[in-house]
Amino acid sequence: MARHGHDVECAQRIRMLRLLQATDPPPVAVLHAIAAEIGQCCGHHPLKCFRLAHGWNSAEKAVQALHRLCEDQGLGARGLTKRSWLDWESGHRPGADYLDLLCRLFRTSPVELGFATDYTPGVKTSVPATEREVIMSAASESSDHAAEIEAAAVGPNALEQLSDDIIRLARAYVHAPPLPLFGELTRVRNRTYRLLERTRNPRQQHKLYLAVGQLCGLLGSASFDLGYPYAAAEQARAARVYGEVIGHNELSAWADGLLACVEFWAGRPAQALRLVERGLAIAPAGTTRVRLLSIAARASALLGDSDGTRNAILAARDARGPQGELHEGVGGEFGFDEAREAFCAGSAYLNAGLAQEAETECERALSLYRAAPAEQRWYAAEASACVDLAAARLLSGAIDGAADALSPVFALQPDRRVEGLVKRMVHVCASLAPITSHEAGALAERIEVFSTETATRMLPTSF
Repeated sequence: MARHGHDVECAQRIRMLRLLQATDPPPVAVLHAIAAEIGQCCGHHPLKCFRLAHGWNSAEKAVQALHRLCEDQGLGARGLTKRSWLDWESGHRPGADYLDLLCRLFRTSPVELGFATDYTPGVKTSVPATEREVIMSAASESSDHAAEIEAAAVGPNALEQLSDDIIRLARAYVHAPPLPLFGELTRVRNRTYRLLERTRNPRQQHKLYLAVGQLCGLLGSASFDLGYPYAAAEQARAARVYGEVIGHNELSAWADGLLACVEFWAGRPAQALRLVERGLAIAPAGTTRVRLLSIAARASALLGDSDGTRNAILAARDARGPQGELHEGVGGEFGFDEAREAFCAGSAYLNAGLAQEAETECERALSLYRAAPAEQRWYAAEASACVDLAAARLLSGAIDGAADALSPVFALQPDRRVEGLVKRMVHVCASLAPITSHEAGALAERIEVFSTETATRMLPTSF
């Protein structure tokens, strides 16, 4: 009889958490442990648990893996189909030949795959213990375990240093080039992994999972700015998992926002909106919701939904409230102030073709950024607001005004020309193409030169 369990995403989360601290490729014992944990949590048939533990989220991939096994080991071709595999996962026992192949594929036994029964008797205590021995042995075991926990705990200085590093890196992100920060973020994240391996203290584990989630989030932002959206999405998903593990809804909702940004830049605004809705379902009141609603406005604009765009922008303004641990306590890349909100509103209005509203919001964002202290001015957003302002002026036919808006952008050093900014410049260049004036041609030429030297192009070839 078929067994129904959790969805595949649950197994993916279990696998990701286990593999984060395993070597690559993971040992067989780790894959077996993942399969057992999936079985306990999700209730799937053991064969399906082993399939999911290996990262094969569809039966087709498992069938392909078995065919490769037969080819690699010279076992002859088989006619296995997806339907037969799913029958096995429903509890139908495979024949002896296929059962042997399954055991080879997963390097286990028919018992572990759920197709045989283990009749091995349980181990019994050979000599009955006295009452005193039982009590004293239990006390000794408790003492030994407590000593292990105490010895394995991470010192307070290490945790303080980690917290300081995260705040420093998150705040540096708004005014420093992403590539140098990427290396340091990776080193600090790996140090956090090592601390997690050392401690068994639940409070310390909670702090460290939050820290590694924040670091994966920052690595996701950096990956995106350096032109690696798929890596950005992987980092964001990891951050979301860590948030889920410790019940930190603010972190998980922030990660959904980053995933939504990746989706709408990839031309999938409908998927971006679904991710925003998922984030809003768990987001605490205040800044976290403002950010998600601002992202929703941009995605709605790309879908051609002007009313949805306006409603999301107004909802974002109404959602202002508590800043939260990430936005206030850490800040920087995790912050979302009024300037950033105005920048997103301007971008959304621009995508909706509402030139006047876009120009107003972009000018408001630039005014707020330029009034802020230098260390709080997010250079990428400020420059992007300049580009959006230029695009809005082009919609109104003001080429000279567009050129003026782009002047600060042309002054940016190549290592600060991040992916989102360059894409905006390319869109402006495309808008200039139908215009036959000398001014339009000269501006387009400057943009083309600007776009040849970017942060992405400065990456080493082995990056």
